[in-house]
Amino acid sequence: MSTQKKPLLPSLSAFFLTVFPFITSSFLGAWIIRNEALIDRFTLQDWAIVCVVSALACALALLPPALLAFAFGYFLGWWALGPLILLNMTAIAIIYWITKRLNGEALLQYLSHFPRAVSLLNRIQKNELQFVFFTKLSPAVPFALTNLIFSLLKIRFSNVILGGFLGMVPRTALTVWVGLEAKGLRQLIENPNESIVSRVVIIVLVIVSVIGLTRFFVKQ
Repeated sequence: MSTQKKPLLPSLSAFFLTVFPFITSSFLGAWIIRNEALIDRFTLQDWAIVCVVSALACALALLPPALLAFAFGYFLGWWALGPLILLNMTAIAIIYWITKRLNGEALLQYLSHFPRAVSLLNRIQKNELQFVFFTKLSPAVPFALTNLIFSLLKIRFSNVILGGFLGMVPRTALTVWVGLEAKGLRQLIENPNESIVSRVVIIVLVIVSVIGLTRFFVKQ
């Protein structure tokens, strides 16, 4: 009796894309706090370099976009929104094309032996844009992991970019606002969602995301 072997590479990739950002964010947060005066003196060219490096780091799951948005908002205010959206879209595109090289066919073949998974995949394929949007809308879902899933499920690149843009704008604007309103950098890094307003907005985004995604997981 033959058994289907679960594809290892996507599973390992998902693990590292989830764990690494939380580890590196603590080191980056500590560095930002120690070097606040240095960052205050950054020029436009310095920020451009930071954006390029950050896009690559987010794509490789070395940094979480939320921490960058808090810091950008703290130092740049609302001017940070445009670069952050561009940074996020670049990171999404990079990781999408990198993960295209992973063995996505093996994963789809493995899932094809589970009727419920097949039904879920069919519903996602019929509403790719909505699936990407509601997934990206929630601040609770790991950024890099979702990009890996989009690529492995062979969601069209145009839907990944458009849905990612629409979903990332509200959560990015929220984090920029939190950074802008923060009274101190250490307080922001250690307690980014201390404000009641930010907590309420995060809860709303998560609820809307869950409600939107429920239609994919519940058989119609």
